[in-house]
Amino acid sequence: MRKIYLALFAAYVAGVFGCGGSPTAPSEDEVFYLHQRGVIDKRFSWERYFPPLDREQSTRLPRRVGVSILEGDVRLSRPLDWYLRTADYTAEKRQISYQSPRQFVFNIYERTDSTRAPWVEVLSRYEEDVAKAGGTIMAGRIPVATSNAQGRSYLIKTTIESSPPYDSYAHEVIVRSSNRILLVQIVHGEDIEASIDEMTDALRSMLVY
Repeated sequence: MRKIYLALFAAYVAGVFGCGGSPTAPSEDEVFYLHQRGVIDKRFSWERYFPPLDREQSTRLPRRVGVSILEGDVRLSRPLDWYLRTADYTAEKRQISYQSPRQFVFNIYERTDSTRAPWVEVLSRYEEDVAKAGGTIMAGRIPVATSNAQGRSYLIKTTIESSPPYDSYAHEVIVRSSNRILLVQIVHGEDIEASIDEMTDALRSMLVY
């Protein structure tokens, strides 16, 4: 299973250098509501359109659209055909979940850890949460970065009780800025070759305020 981790990590590292700056937060007039496929509650826009992160289709990636999520605290560039599955902006429980047609789920959860806590404390608490949930850490504490924040990446295996039982895999990344700590969870199958670039591009594009 380490091959799964190394394949994704290699793809991530190949494009991450040169990122990691600290861009200025966009002004309000650069952001407006996005209403399109996948909005789960017509009374509330869970994401807003953020044009500076729009990206055209490439040979390896679909067309991407810039979005502002978690009430403007996070921005990222996501494929236009991702489907918004669930969202909850309740204080201390904020999360949003997307489904890719390339057979993976991209989740973002806001954690309640103190931003003043040292990395070792934040990671130890997260690892305890994984163990309590029945997950197994296959590899972890690998340094990574988003567009303006630092992170630590893990490969998690979870055995799903069914008949017969099967293993589910997720790359989970603890991302921290000076204002908040997030868990980015990418749930996928054993074969990730077709979606490696899409997963890593979304993570690298993230701006966390």
